[in-house]
Amino acid sequence: MFSYKTYKSIGKALISKKSPYYVQFYINGTCNLKCRQCNIVETNSRVDALSLEEIEVAAWNLEKIGGAIVLLTGGEPFMRKDLPEIVKIFTSKGLNVRLQTAGTHYATDDMLWRCYENGARDINVSVDSLSFSTSDFINSVPGSGKNAIDAIERISNIFRNESAILSFGTVLSQFNYLEIPAILDFAKRIGWFVSLVPVHVAKLDAPRGFRSFDDMFSFRPNQYDYLDDLAKKLVRMKRDGYPLFDSEKFIESSMTFLKGYPPTWRHEGVCDSPNLYFAVRPNGDFTTCCDYSLGDAPSLKNKDFYKDYNSGKVANRPDVNKIVKNCEGCHYGSYPEVTLSVRDYKAFIERTFLVFKSGRNLLRKAQVKSDFVNELESLKREYSDVYPTDQWLTSEIVETLLRWADPKERRSLIKEDTETRKKQGRVRSKGEDYIAYPNS
Repeated sequence: MFSYKTYKSIGKALISKKSPYYVQFYINGTCNLKCRQCNIVETNSRVDALSLEEIEVAAWNLEKIGGAIVLLTGGEPFMRKDLPEIVKIFTSKGLNVRLQTAGTHYATDDMLWRCYENGARDINVSVDSLSFSTSDFINSVPGSGKNAIDAIERISNIFRNESAILSFGTVLSQFNYLEIPAILDFAKRIGWFVSLVPVHVAKLDAPRGFRSFDDMFSFRPNQYDYLDDLAKKLVRMKRDGYPLFDSEKFIESSMTFLKGYPPTWRHEGVCDSPNLYFAVRPNGDFTTCCDYSLGDAPSLKNKDFYKDYNSGKVANRPDVNKIVKNCEGCHYGSYPEVTLSVRDYKAFIERTFLVFKSGRNLLRKAQVKSDFVNELESLKREYSDVYPTDQWLTSEIVETLLRWADPKERRSLIKEDTETRKKQGRVRSKGEDYIAYPNS
């Protein structure tokens, strides 16, 4: 599954707790969706993306500092026509590439095949609901929910002979919490994993790079018991063989985070950026994570970046120290899992077993290998207490989804959302860059 360099970097991290074996690289700031629980495109749209030549330098820097796994995300990374060439740049240096996509029409068979031929073996596709109307509303684009399932079927066929981890990226929110077991069941039937991320909602007076301000996604106190029940059920399902990507400690911490408390995964309340992971913005700027942008940031397109990183100059910047020590905490999937894998023995064992379970064997043993949409609809009929979702969603959400189902009302909803984003400063545009760190 992993290259020698990746195993070496992970081994060093286990011993020293200082090996940046996971890096998120936001290769563009453009997307054809307008997901309501995501703000990263609005944050990164003001900076230009690196050229292939500059990405070569960035990859060289990552190799020099001991990087291992690189998540290529966006925006929608498949909107970059040179994505296969970007994949090749990293894999040619022994780095493992993980792709992330919303499964839109930009993820064509040709693009997927070329990425696969250039060494991509991991891919994550956004799936927030098995109800297409809910997915379409969350993504703000009609048809996007079905497009994602179609893309998942095509990816399965292309990656079937040799793959590592194919997973759904599922944001756990008030819109889908009772659907999660069904989503996990569907993933098992087709040979995929489910990777959960608890929804992140910022306050207007404390904006963050990735988080939206849409409180409709947040849980209410009267739903906390459901979260506790869900956590127990997910742990049972994972122990019974269902392909949940997340560790048990991650699940426990997620529920704490969704209730409005600090996450429990961090070591002594401090995150491990940039020692074990960090993020790279489209223009090559280093940042601690997707929630923050730095002024006068170190750039990975600078050939001396590796020197500054290896010497501790990057980690010792005042703004970096301020973030890792004062941030209220996040729960963006791989950051917690990297820390837990390195600092928690049980989570490390879970991760080790996951590596052995993953790959082509999971796909080859899949119960369903074609006609995924039909299988999805059949599964929903088996979960009659969950579908249709209007039997448990809040009245506010049900009313909103009914408006979305009406073409005329849908246009009004989109207009309202656009106006709200303008008032909140969540606008995709060029201009002055967005700089944010705690108490700024």
